Amino acid sequence: MPTLSLVIITWNQCARLEHCLHSIFSSDNSQQDIEVIIIDNNSADGTLSMLDQFSSLLTLIKNDTNRGVAPARNQGIALAAGKYIMMLDDDTEVKPLCFQKIIAFMDRNEDCWCLGTKTLKPDQTIELNARTFYDIPTIIARRTPLGKLMKDTVNRHLMCDWDHNSAREVDWVAGASFVMRAEAIEKIGVLDEKYFFGFEDVDWCYRIRLARKKVYYLHDAKIVHHVQGSSRRLFSKKAFYHLLSAIRFYRKFNYLRQPGR
Repeated sequence: MPTLSLVIITWNQCARLEHCLHSIFSSDNSQQDIEVIIIDNNSADGTLSMLDQFSSLLTLIKNDTNRGVAPARNQGIALAAGKYIMMLDDDTEVKPLCFQKIIAFMDRNEDCWCLGTKTLKPDQTIELNARTFYDIPTIIARRTPLGKLMKDTVNRHLMCDWDHNSAREVDWVAGASFVMRAEAIEKIGVLDEKYFFGFEDVDWCYRIRLARKKVYYLHDAKIVHHVQGSSRRLFSKKAFYHLLSAIRFYRKFNYLRQPGR
């Protein structure tokens, strides 16, 4: 039985997925007790043919439609046999010893129900993937043009005052590299499939908070994220879906009426 299950969903990212898989199956990382599960959301760019070279190394689920992020990840979770289950984006590159660091940290910290790795941009600068939960000023700053005038609010949300060179408890970590304890899934459930794009990671971390367990950031387990960034553009389709997911989150937990919001 593997210790760590990797769940990767993909849609028309053939070249980036191939690069990701080569980094996973490198000598340093492949020595760990891992399994890899790929969920293809009906790619039409040669992804399935490319995956033939890895057929003996992974499990492949082929969807007939693009099911979105949370539903596809839950398909992988249902097959995962690991003690820990890592959601990994298809446009990432796993750095050496990443899996070893994850397993060792989670073995030592039983209250850690979710973990995010240090995430680097291609130029090796930090991608700020550990964040505070949202409040009303943060929502305005992150999802309206007023954010340009609210830099302090954005910086606080993205934890910019911290150098990210130590492990620490955080509110939530972004889903590009998102490790879940299987025991936690049994207790609080899988990802909420009503989020089509975004906020399924915030939702799951918030449920951890409600269960009085912890989310951590681990500085010495590292990935590189070759992110496209389309969800960050204010008027993109992905940004629209992300906003709808945010509204669902706030309504689900009556979040903005919680004490301190």
